Amino acid sequence: MIRHLPAVCAAVIALTFTPVAAMAQPGPPPDPATVTLTADQNRAVVLSLAQVLRERFAFRDRGAAAARQIEAMERRGEFRDAHTAAELLALIESRVVPVVNDRHFRIRYMGPEILATFSEGPPAAEELAAFHEEMRLRGSEIPEIRSLPGNVGYLRINRFLDAPPFAEKLSAAMGMLSDSGALIIDVRGAPGGEPAGVANAIGHLVDRRTATVHTLVPGDAQATRTYYAEPRMPAFTGRPVYVLIDHDTGSGAEEFAYDLQAMRRATLVGQTTWGGATPGGYRPLVEGFAAFIPMQVVTNTRTGTNWEGVGVRPDIEAPADQALTAAHRLALETILRDALGVRRELAEDALAELSGD
Repeated sequence: MIRHLPAVCAAVIALTFTPVAAMAQPGPPPDPATVTLTADQNRAVVLSLAQVLRERFAFRDRGAAAARQIEAMERRGEFRDAHTAAELLALIESRVVPVVNDRHFRIRYMGPEILATFSEGPPAAEELAAFHEEMRLRGSEIPEIRSLPGNVGYLRINRFLDAPPFAEKLSAAMGMLSDSGALIIDVRGAPGGEPAGVANAIGHLVDRRTATVHTLVPGDAQATRTYYAEPRMPAFTGRPVYVLIDHDTGSGAEEFAYDLQAMRRATLVGQTTWGGATPGGYRPLVEGFAAFIPMQVVTNTRTGTNWEGVGVRPDIEAPADQALTAAHRLALETILRDALGVRRELAEDALAELSGD
């Protein structure tokens, strides 16, 4: 449930909501504009895409209907004149993507060498270790932690991953911000994450075990799962939380905002989010192509639905570049409802400074 990742990350978790597939990364994929294709190769790619949608798309009836439409397009020769992989990708983007109608669905040219390493199983231990090391070197997906005037904590999260580097950095961050009177969590532009990573993050904000989402793989009862936010230390409970969102907040980051809004644990500030809720992963086609296929149905445990196609709506609307100021002001006003002594003085001074801008 992640829209984009660096190459090594994609190789390990295959851009999935859960790490169910892996592809090694022997090198960058070839430029699709330089890869020539015949009409027969185009046909094979398109038909393999139709078959994968029929077999693996999360919504079986929709997948079958999309497959039939794609096959009809192929019979009419709509893909026959693509001469390169880039041209075929463009045709699929313009003609197939609207038919599938899922925000996560996409197709890429990766090359035969990368796809030859594809596995449905979890990544090897050395690949996972390399992935975790790269996470740490990239800041564990938490690039910014600071205190704002008036005793308001600020935390920026790029991705919600169920991995030790993320959990460790998040715990350290929450410890640094534990004395804050309010907390602002910024997920503007954040492309996603895993439900377990989302649940772990929410665990720092709740005082009891709290269900977040259900995931369901049609036809595979063993893959059905409910995720829970378990209370975690350092805890930030009993104090207000504000989450910044924008049009580029996607996928698992949307789940984080949606879950907190559904449990009334946070106030969302900013813009309606991207609108992609169906998790999945890359599946190989033929001729070096791969498709990201949404394969799991996700529903929030409280609302019984999700944010696919509509996004997560903010509680307080604000332009993306003004959301932080708006949330900071709200946080200070909330602190001032019952703050005394130095806490009140700090909040009053900070609010006066904001009002003077």
